[in-house]
Amino acid sequence: MMMRTYLLILPTLLLLAGAAFGQAPKAADWSYWRGPNYNGTSSATGLPATWDPDGGEGSNLKWHRDDLAGRSTPVAMDGKLYLITRADPGTEIEGERVVCIDAATGETVWEHKFNVWMSDVPDTRVGWASVVADPETGNVYALGVCDIFMCLDGKTGEEKWSVPLHEFLGMLSTYGGRTNFPIIHEDLVIISGIIINWGDAAKPNHRFLAMDKRTGEIVWFSPTRDLPDDTSYSAPSLAVINGQLQMVVGGGDGAVWGFQPRTGKTLWNYQFSRRGLFATPLVVGNRVYAGHGEENMEGTSMGALAAIEIEGTGSDTKAKELWKMEGLILNRSSPLVIGDRLYIVDDRCKLWVVDAKTGEMIQERVALGDRKQWASLVYADGRIYAVTENGRWAFMELSDAGVDITDKGRISNEAFYASPIVYDGAIYFVGTSGIYCIADEKAKPGVAPAPEAAKEMANDDKTPAWVQVVPAEAIVRPGEKIDYKVRLFNQNGQFIEEASDPKLTVVGGGSVDGTTFDAADQNGSHYAATVTATVGDLQGSSRVRVVPALPWKFTFDELDDAPVTWVGARYRHVIREVDGSPALVKVSTIPKGARSRGWMGHWDLANYTISADVKGQQVGTQLPDIGLTAMGYALDLQGNSQKLQIRTWYAQLRMAKTVPFEWKADVWYRMKLQAGIEEQDGKKVAVLKGKVWPRDDKEPSEWTVTAVDHSPNLSGSPGLYGNAKVCELYLDNIEVTANEQ
Repeated sequence: MMMRTYLLILPTLLLLAGAAFGQAPKAADWSYWRGPNYNGTSSATGLPATWDPDGGEGSNLKWHRDDLAGRSTPVAMDGKLYLITRADPGTEIEGERVVCIDAATGETVWEHKFNVWMSDVPDTRVGWASVVADPETGNVYALGVCDIFMCLDGKTGEEKWSVPLHEFLGMLSTYGGRTNFPIIHEDLVIISGIIINWGDAAKPNHRFLAMDKRTGEIVWFSPTRDLPDDTSYSAPSLAVINGQLQMVVGGGDGAVWGFQPRTGKTLWNYQFSRRGLFATPLVVGNRVYAGHGEENMEGTSMGALAAIEIEGTGSDTKAKELWKMEGLILNRSSPLVIGDRLYIVDDRCKLWVVDAKTGEMIQERVALGDRKQWASLVYADGRIYAVTENGRWAFMELSDAGVDITDKGRISNEAFYASPIVYDGAIYFVGTSGIYCIADEKAKPGVAPAPEAAKEMANDDKTPAWVQVVPAEAIVRPGEKIDYKVRLFNQNGQFIEEASDPKLTVVGGGSVDGTTFDAADQNGSHYAATVTATVGDLQGSSRVRVVPALPWKFTFDELDDAPVTWVGARYRHVIREVDGSPALVKVSTIPKGARSRGWMGHWDLANYTISADVKGQQVGTQLPDIGLTAMGYALDLQGNSQKLQIRTWYAQLRMAKTVPFEWKADVWYRMKLQAGIEEQDGKKVAVLKGKVWPRDDKEPSEWTVTAVDHSPNLSGSPGLYGNAKVCELYLDNIEVTANEQ
């Protein structure tokens, strides 16, 4: 069944995988989903050895809530648990929420609810990503399934800042709910996703971006490989390798990547699979352990487990395969290393124990369940804790032969996608039917001495090797200014100083004076600029879009491509002559590009109307769907079903209104969507009105469809929606105007 390749036998004995680097959280905090050391291990003691989910004396079930469930792993900080989950399921106000609960009692402290909009995610997969907690500021950070990224006060739930990354940068939402996890390093919060951006970054790419954790300002923005075959929810880890701080993560392009977390500079990559990686790689010393369950780079086998050695530092950092075992389907559960042994659960819920030095098998196919495996293993107090998708759980102790299961069971109608966490003498399991707190009330919880963490090399090298221009990405209005910070780093990604006298130049529009960019008004045009900072022989750059106030009009008569300031449009659209006039064409030849969204500008706009001339091509019996979007709502002219629909969430249709509407291929129509905020019964609601008519006819006075949202999106960028799997669609004469007061 398996093919093993041994390229190098390591001479050293692996230590407990606790030597990862991170901004020192409190010893008891579990501020990241894989724990304080990013490796699924804890130094906690006094944990329970048995559990009875039915409760009762001696069950070790401290508390259970069946009204609060989820898919993602919680985090813990300062006596509280934080998780992201569905809100108001099955109602017209359904959305997503971050919930804070008291870790000792299970009581809700606060919850922060927010909408899901312009997303294809199924409602049952809302709450995919884990939040991250920051002990330094007390904040928590969450990425919603529609790519709204937010910073919340951990004590009160107050929103400190939020950015809709789908509207700002073109982050994709979603392939079935896959959403990436944020991570904190120093003053940065780092997040990633498949991003279909603008300008020279318009092609889909699994991109990583670091934001100032206090302000949300983008500090760096780094790509992997264009046109990845998949999305990814592999979460990053921070580690010191050979004295160099690195962020290690799996990519949507099937490679394992190493970045400098302060600069975003790529250090190395190891091409592992033909499709995206989902499981989070594990770093132990200078070795990275990674698994996948997709096609291998060669041959016909599926899945693999590999050990990768990282050599060198700076520009000389390289990745070398030590050994690889093909044939293990390891899509989701991340590796765990204890001593010199590696523990991994395959997609069929079978545990494998492997010699971490050589890849030799020690124990095979230890049955934990009989369905898919999502959760990762956790090791603490001499035991491995495991949960599975079919509601099974197991406590295991280490043995010479591998592991011995010492307690196990199954909870009916339960599914565990989240990994266990350990916090303050308790273990927490989050399932789709509830949360379980398991603790031995007779034991005295404690924290054993942790292995000494690997230390980053001294910051003695003061030779600049990297110029960072902050903000790295921005969108402004004419007349606004950006004051740039120009930072210098050495070859190992360590900060040296802010440049004292950088030379800034600009291409594309606007002007610079010192370190300030002035977004000049260029006759009301939409334009983009690249600001470059030169320090000696080094350069760094930043990109900025300048989008004027309404009204806007786009005729495409003098353009070679979609407007440069539009996000998510250029790769999937071209300008072509249609019926004697240039028009914007949504092409049908892009792989995985049937459904598309484009964003035209600022996401703080409200109370406006977008209209366009539209036409659809027919291929066989198929017609496309053609849509306009405003304030997070879509007006969708549906071809095959011959309907007109207003909605905000494609998969859930919580507030959608749909009416029959017959229309024909190869005929130009005029579409109009008006979005506004009104007050009804003392509460704000969004009122959406749409109409479609043959372009050459007089505009009808009545709206064709009207919808009201009682959980309103209060603002959002104007944009386009299209669903054209085999048929092209055409747009022209797009206008966006403020609503009449």
